[in-house]
Amino acid sequence: MEANNTIDVLIVDDSVVFAEGLALLLEHSVPLVGSTVIAIDYKTTLSILSSQSVHLIILDVNFDSEDFNGFDIARKVKQLFPEIKIIMLTQRVKIDYYKLLIDDIKVNGYLDKRFGIEEILYAITAVINGEQYIDENIKKMLEIGRWLTVTKREKEVLDLLIEGDTQKEIGVKLFISSRTVESHIKNLCQKMDAKNTAQLIATYTRYLKSNREGLNKK
Repeated sequence: MEANNTIDVLIVDDSVVFAEGLALLLEHSVPLVGSTVIAIDYKTTLSILSSQSVHLIILDVNFDSEDFNGFDIARKVKQLFPEIKIIMLTQRVKIDYYKLLIDDIKVNGYLDKRFGIEEILYAITAVINGEQYIDENIKKMLEIGRWLTVTKREKEVLDLLIEGDTQKEIGVKLFISSRTVESHIKNLCQKMDAKNTAQLIATYTRYLKSNREGLNKK
């Protein structure tokens, strides 16, 4: 950390418009940030890190390249410059991404790319202070997604429940008996720890909003 308690940030994203916009926001809205520099690929990232002071990298997961992605960059940075903090951004909130980034590569932060400037400020402050930061949207996905395993049939029942269909109507549409529909709903309530159908629907709706990867299918 520099004497004036500001940090130098490297933004790695192949969307130049996004990267430049984020750099501008950070420089003008986040007092903690001193200077920002942008890289759009793997090679440029390593070149900058070899020649400039960087305390924190804000790195996108996905790149329009078959040669590298954010995982590759993050892993290499942690190998060569373990003292540099990394906050990952993603447009695809996936449980597998979380496990790889946090458990394997051991990045310091993981944010949904739809964050606001306040969210990135919280993340930067937490990470620089030695904490790990996972945004609320991803936390909600993990809370449910880790234990929620829904079959294709159960998902069909859930989708029809959300549309307002009764058990009888669901049975007709899916060519199964009302008793079978009732059994699916009972199993789903147990999986989601829901006390009744209304709570089941609310929990499922919350899951869909926080987890854009969709439900696992068997």
